[in-house]
Amino acid sequence: MVLYFLILFFAILGYKKPHIAMITMPVACLLLIYAAVYLDLFEAIAFAPILFIVTLIAVLIPRREPDFEQWPQKLAKWLLRSFAAILFLVTVVGAYSVMGAVAFFPFAFFIVVLIILIGLLISYGLTSRHVLAAYVISTIGSSMRQNLPLPMALESAASGWTDKRSQILRAIKKWLVQGYSLSESIKRGYPKCPGYAVAMIAAAERIDQLPLAIESIEADMLAKADERRKLRPVHPIYPVVVITFMFFIAMAAMWKVVPTFISVLVEMTEGAALPVATQLLMRFANYIAYGGGWLIVLVFAFLILVVIPASIWIKIRPRRPQKPYLLSRIGDFVKWHLPVLHWFERNYSMVQTVELLRLSLNAGSTVNDAIANTLSLDVNNYFRKRLKMWLAKVEAGENIADAVKESRLGRTLAWAFDDKINYGNTLVILDYLESFYRSNYSYRVQLARVIMWPCIILIMGVMVGFVVYAIFSPSIAIIHNLAETVNP
Repeated sequence: MVLYFLILFFAILGYKKPHIAMITMPVACLLLIYAAVYLDLFEAIAFAPILFIVTLIAVLIPRREPDFEQWPQKLAKWLLRSFAAILFLVTVVGAYSVMGAVAFFPFAFFIVVLIILIGLLISYGLTSRHVLAAYVISTIGSSMRQNLPLPMALESAASGWTDKRSQILRAIKKWLVQGYSLSESIKRGYPKCPGYAVAMIAAAERIDQLPLAIESIEADMLAKADERRKLRPVHPIYPVVVITFMFFIAMAAMWKVVPTFISVLVEMTEGAALPVATQLLMRFANYIAYGGGWLIVLVFAFLILVVIPASIWIKIRPRRPQKPYLLSRIGDFVKWHLPVLHWFERNYSMVQTVELLRLSLNAGSTVNDAIANTLSLDVNNYFRKRLKMWLAKVEAGENIADAVKESRLGRTLAWAFDDKINYGNTLVILDYLESFYRSNYSYRVQLARVIMWPCIILIMGVMVGFVVYAIFSPSIAIIHNLAETVNP
C-alpha cells in the first residue's frame, strides 16, 4: 500500500513541481530498489520503473508552449524516448533469442509491415501539414493585400469554425493583439510553422517588405503542397516494400522449399549439385539464419530505433535557424558534403538569399544591411558561414563582387554586384537570378527523378530475377536429370 501512495505522491509532485520531482525521482527509485533487495521483497523492484514512467508522464501532462518548456519537460521527453527505445531493443533481441533465427523472421516481417503502414500515415500527415501551413500563410497574405487590420481579418477568417486551421488563426491573432510582431506571433501561435517561412517573415519585417515576402512564401508553400499531392506512377516507398517482401520470401523459400529440392536431387540423381545461383542464395540464407543473424537484428533495431525516428523527427520538427539543433547541424553537414545533395542544398540556399537581397535593396537598405539580413534565413549552416565571410569582407572595405568570389558564393551573384559590367542594374539581375535558381532547382529535381527511378527499377529487377531463378532452377534441374534417366 505504501508503494501505491509513493507513486501517487510523485505523480502529483511531477504535475505541480516538475523541478523537484525530476531531482528526487532517481533517488526514490534507487532507495526503492535498495529496500526491496535488503528486505528480500524482489517483487517490489517492479515498482521502480513504474515510478519512473509515472513521474515523467506527470511532468509532461501540463500543456506548455514549446518556447516556455524548461529542462524538466525536455529531460522527461528524452528519458521517455530512451526508455521506449531500450524496451523495443530488448523485445527484439529477446524475441530473436527465444524464437530462434528461423522463427524470428515472420515476427520481423510483421514488424516491417507495421512500420511501412505507420510510415504511410506519417507521410499523409506531413502532406496535410504542408497544406495547413500554405493555408495559414495564404490567409495572412490575402488579409495584408486587402489592407485589413490583421487581427480582425484573422478572427473573421476563423469565425464559425473549430477545426485546426481556425485554432491556429485565433492563436496568432491572440499574440498580435498583445503587441507581438507577426513573426513572433506565428512562432507562439503556430509553433509547427516551417522554419524557413518564419525566418523569411522575421527578416522581411526589419526591412518593411512583409507583403512581398509573404507572397513569395505563399507561392513556395503552394508549390510544395501541390507537389506532394501529385499522383506519381512509382511511390518512393515502393522499392523498400519490394525488397523487403523479396527478402522474406527468399528466406521462406530457403527454409521450406529448397531443402526439399536438395533431398530429391540426392535421392534421385545420386548427389547432383544444386545450381550455382541456388547455392549462393543458400549460403546467404544460412549466414543470415545461423551465422550473422545477430548482425541483422542489430541493423534492424538501429533502423527502427535511430534512423526512422530521427528522420521523422527532423521532418516534423520546425528548424531553428538562429540556434540550430544538433540533428539539424548533422543534417546540414551531410547534405553539404555529399556530391549530389550539395548542389541542391546550395541552389536552394541561393534562392532564399537572392530573394531577400532583392527585397532589402529594393527597400533602400545598404548592401551591408542586406547581407546581414540574409544571416537570419533558414539556409544551410555552411552556406551561412560563406555569407558571414562575405559580410566581413564588405565591411572591411573590399569590393562587393570580389568579396562574393572570395567567399565562394558563385560568379552569378558576383556578376549582379559588379559595377564595371552592370552599374545600376543590380535589382534587375537579382530578380533574374531568383527566377533562374528557382527554375533550375525544379529542373534538376525532375531530372534526378527521371534518371534515378529507372536505375532503381533495373536494380530491383536484377535482384528479383536472381532470387526467382535461384528458387525455381532446382526444379528445372530435377526435371532435366529425370529426363536423362528415361530409356527410349
